[in-house]
Amino acid sequence: MRPHSVRRALITIGATALVVPFLGGVGASASPSDRVSVAGATPTWATSASLAGTPAASDQVSFTVALPLHNAAGADLLAQQVSNPNSAQYQSYLSPAQFNARFAPTDASVARVKSFLSGQGITVTSVADGNRWVSASGTVAQVNKAFGTVMKTYSLRGKRLRAPSTAVSVPSSVAPDVAQVTGLDDSALLRKPMSVSIPDDGSMPSAHLVTPGATPPPLGQCSTYWGQHSQTVPDAYGKTSVPTNICGYSPQQLQGAYGVAAAIKAGQNGHGVTVAIIDAYGSPTMQSDANAYATGFGQPAFKAGQYSETLFQPFNLQTECQGEAGWNGEETLDVEAVHSLAPGATVHYFGAQNCDDGIDAALNYVVQHHSADIVSNSYGNAGEELPADEIQLEHSIFLQAAIEGMGMYFSSGDDGDDVTVGDTTKAEPDYPASDPMVTAVGGTSLAVDKHNNYQFETGWGSDRDVINYATTPASYTSPLPGSFIFGAGGGTSFNFTQPAYQRGVVPASLAKKNGSTAMRVVPDVGAIADPYTGFAVGQTTGGVFGLRPVGGTSLACPVFAGIQALASTGRRHAIGFANPLLYSLPSALYRDVTPSKTPIAVTTTNASGTVTLDRDTSLTTARGYDEVTGRGSPLGLLFLLAERLL
Repeated sequence: MRPHSVRRALITIGATALVVPFLGGVGASASPSDRVSVAGATPTWATSASLAGTPAASDQVSFTVALPLHNAAGADLLAQQVSNPNSAQYQSYLSPAQFNARFAPTDASVARVKSFLSGQGITVTSVADGNRWVSASGTVAQVNKAFGTVMKTYSLRGKRLRAPSTAVSVPSSVAPDVAQVTGLDDSALLRKPMSVSIPDDGSMPSAHLVTPGATPPPLGQCSTYWGQHSQTVPDAYGKTSVPTNICGYSPQQLQGAYGVAAAIKAGQNGHGVTVAIIDAYGSPTMQSDANAYATGFGQPAFKAGQYSETLFQPFNLQTECQGEAGWNGEETLDVEAVHSLAPGATVHYFGAQNCDDGIDAALNYVVQHHSADIVSNSYGNAGEELPADEIQLEHSIFLQAAIEGMGMYFSSGDDGDDVTVGDTTKAEPDYPASDPMVTAVGGTSLAVDKHNNYQFETGWGSDRDVINYATTPASYTSPLPGSFIFGAGGGTSFNFTQPAYQRGVVPASLAKKNGSTAMRVVPDVGAIADPYTGFAVGQTTGGVFGLRPVGGTSLACPVFAGIQALASTGRRHAIGFANPLLYSLPSALYRDVTPSKTPIAVTTTNASGTVTLDRDTSLTTARGYDEVTGRGSPLGLLFLLAERLL
């Protein structure tokens, strides 16, 4: 929770503003008189109520000192102009070298920061490409002295996290060279992959253990298309037979459902377009799995040179970041989803060293080397509870990406409004999806018929009611629809004011949900995310290759990124930051995902529970723009043609 005593200031970011804690700010005097506060380095969760202790003075802290862009206001303005279809400078992108020549911090600024850190006994480990930040490492005692703070340990969501307990400051002599100090806190360790699977059906007791009671129905079959098979359940909305979950849609089914199969067949398959995928770590069987998967479904495998990897090894922070095994499934999903929707696109996978500053380093590398036209990111933080300095640092990377003509796409999250699952104390979207310089992809439940045609979509949000077979007849453990288990992230930002591209499209009731100021609302678009109507992913585990259905906005993001690669095929200029274009398109180019007239339910093969669709916490689907699916899902060839011609 943000303490009520913290005041807020609006820092202009192009057409929007970032709301950050105001702690004096670089350039304002602080005590003692020769030091200047650096705003935003203390996370809002570092409160006295969550205080858990003090780290040892000898503990090591790795952090970065970010340097301010030269003429940041000019960079903000240029990012808006090159991304706006109505601007005379639309798509007049800069190369990384041109961007750095105009806006990057100078070598002299880097030298002063390095000198300050070294003078405090702190070890400088590297300087990021483009002089964006200086990475360093020191003890807790050295950090406390250098930055005039006191490091403490806090308890948050079952983890013990370190953070400054007081404002961070630097000597006035170096203050003009310091934009942010990031990494002193452990907020980034809350990042997680955003793929989900159907919950374990072990919640249903075995039939021979249920005595006395009802007899569970015979084990059924998962469905290869919507409604193929059904299972018997206690009365659910007037029905005692509901469809079983999808075994996992194939590439052909998603191509057909989203109306792009004909375009791919005609050669608009993503050739000439590079899609980057960023996650933590890297599966050792990524390419072989993707090729086996494609071949198994009769799709083209990667050609020589069509797939590549950049791994930032050695990997570290395994315990803090859920380990490589916790990310390998995510990475495999991302690669196979992009290749399935854009089989001709070049895919470049970037495996960050960890889920902390490693992600920032990977993002910066991709931007500094212009490694792709489209960047798919299926990870995020629970809510916006990051220190403002981390948000400002990542935002500056997204700003540079837009100026270079690179589109950044992010999953909107899998926990709905975050409150229901206990991630946050108030409804808010996840970051980086809430950043106004990225495209946030929300989620849907997708029904595909036996001929690979689109049948319907609902908002992805699942309430599950476990069936109790210890009673006669079998009954639900609670009144339908049961309890929320997962759903697309979204909602109204507390950090960013409304970007110009959302004006006139996003209802005021959503934009002003948190007060009188119109704010950024998430997501921008939607695509398949529900694991009950999920995507088949092929992965080698334990030396054996197998298929399993997976969902999450981690699926929605690479699916939409793949569709954007199709729209980019043969385009004179890259789409770049897509939101101004996406919001300018007629609503007829989207499938508007609206609430169903009657509840739609699904169950698993053993009928362990009944799942009601389109039940996403406080977030709801609606006609027009909504906070679950944004403007909706793309409408096939017409959507591709409109983006290709603009």
